[in-house]
Amino acid sequence: MKRYIFSLIALCLTLGVQAHDARVEDVPLQDQPMETFTVSNEREFVTALGSNRIVIIKDGTTLNLTKQLNNSDFFGYYGRLWTDDYYGERNGDDELIVSCDRFDGRQLELVNVHNLTIRGGKDCKIVVEPRYANVLNFYRCSHITLENLTVGHTEEGYCEGGVLYFENSARILVKNCDLYGCGTYGLEAHSTLELTMDNTVIRDCSYGIMILDATHTTKFIDCDFIRCREFSLVEINAECRDTRFLRCRFAQNKGSLFNLHSKIAVESCEIHHPQGEELGNADSRYFGYADDNTRWFRDDKALESRPKKPTLSKEEQLAAIRKLYADAKKNIEQRKEAELPPDELVLTGNYMAAGAGPINAVTHYYFSGDYSEERSSEYYQTYFITRKFNVGAMDYYQELLYDDEGTLVFFFEKQGENETRYYWGPDYFQHEVIKGERLSEVDYVLRLSQSLILSFTYQMNGEP
Repeated sequence: MKRYIFSLIALCLTLGVQAHDARVEDVPLQDQPMETFTVSNEREFVTALGSNRIVIIKDGTTLNLTKQLNNSDFFGYYGRLWTDDYYGERNGDDELIVSCDRFDGRQLELVNVHNLTIRGGKDCKIVVEPRYANVLNFYRCSHITLENLTVGHTEEGYCEGGVLYFENSARILVKNCDLYGCGTYGLEAHSTLELTMDNTVIRDCSYGIMILDATHTTKFIDCDFIRCREFSLVEINAECRDTRFLRCRFAQNKGSLFNLHSKIAVESCEIHHPQGEELGNADSRYFGYADDNTRWFRDDKALESRPKKPTLSKEEQLAAIRKLYADAKKNIEQRKEAELPPDELVLTGNYMAAGAGPINAVTHYYFSGDYSEERSSEYYQTYFITRKFNVGAMDYYQELLYDDEGTLVFFFEKQGENETRYYWGPDYFQHEVIKGERLSEVDYVLRLSQSLILSFTYQMNGEP
């Protein structure tokens, strides 16, 4: 009953703004026990794949998945599927590890897999031989982490066959990876919610860098995009929302750099594009926003190596979040004491929910603003949200805290003696503190955050 009520509240509190259709239904709890598998060959790797698992690839291992994908007997076991129909049986609710036909060979697809980390050691590679197959495919998956991997094809393909492919998925992290050419595109994401690519390279791809279609909250942080060709390199289709490039670099690419049908934000980036190659519609209304720290060059210059970033311990990440929380509270109080404009938006709502009765909700948004020359207007970003609402006779209070990049880092909820806290640190760990009964699942919190940000964006900036 509780899950039904909370899902209904999240839907109602979009406050008239329709949330994007990128979603994963009935996602299990993020805090399920995680099994760890260490693998050194293709059979061990495919066997280890599944929900609530950490798969660690031994140092120096190259996994040619084609060797196992061609084994029809192996894919006849429970939980695995051998099929010639690419779409076939994947729309059910069962978790599946699939080997499916792709013209000149077979490709691996993970269906309904949740809470999976694939982490490489030193010099670890994942490759496939078919030119028309994507290397790693995820359909209706959530909480997926790919880390410290080099991923690509053994031979260059045409028309189809990229490196990473996500569809109807959510909460994806690609970190410290090298997605290399012979894939038509380094990344394709369709109807996908909260995809973050951090300190990752997409290079030497034969058709372009990426295609995003109907995605919501996609971030590229400290990424390099180099030597890709030859059509539209960064294709952002209609219905994409909140696409951001932070401290990214583009260099030595051939083709039209931006093909945009939804707005993007570009912050502190370095963009090199050769003379004679088109920038695409970077000067159109779809480009959205580029800050003053973004630099543009019309040259074919190679990039220097990035300096390595320090890794924070769990304790350091928790301390950073708690300091951010204290600073947010202090800033709100100081503005009130100084009688400054509150930089606060208050939205109220009254709803009648089947099974829950009347719901009265008050949401406070605390935000910062800056003037954008590109937008010719103020641009607002939420850093703290509080909510009070009732479900029948029960009163609830929630807080959501965001970092400077607009990423949710802390959630707090209280009802009576029950309290739930979730933390997401800068190095993407998750930590929780539960007092009494767990009040909300992680997936509900992420969906709630997206609905609230959509509502705020619509109210302040005039469009979701």
